[in-house]
Amino acid sequence: MEAVYYYEDKNKKDVETLLADEFFKRLGPQDREAKLMGTARKTGYYLYVRADSEDKFKTAQDKITESKIPVTKLTGDEEKAVIDAVHREEDEAAEGMGAIFG
Repeated sequence: MEAVYYYEDKNKKDVETLLADEFFKRLGPQDREAKLMGTARKTGYYLYVRADSEDKFKTAQDKITESKIPVTKLTGDEEKAVIDAVHREEDEAAEGMGAIFG
């Protein structure tokens, strides 16, 4: 299960504080500058959250909602574009590690 949220530059510190929570440290969400993700957005950040279980995913969503940080949960083409970009980055990193340790 995975989801993508968008937030403005001015909320970066609040999101960093949220992600410092022990739960998120173990979950390992990723935040990326929007302008680097190949979407139409040129400012702000994307927060990518993935969890192995439905319980952890729901907990992550609840913690994000409870934080009251103004984030927007994405859907549709924009969400798919960000998820695809994150997956490509992960695949490229894995291939690089395979080449190093062959």
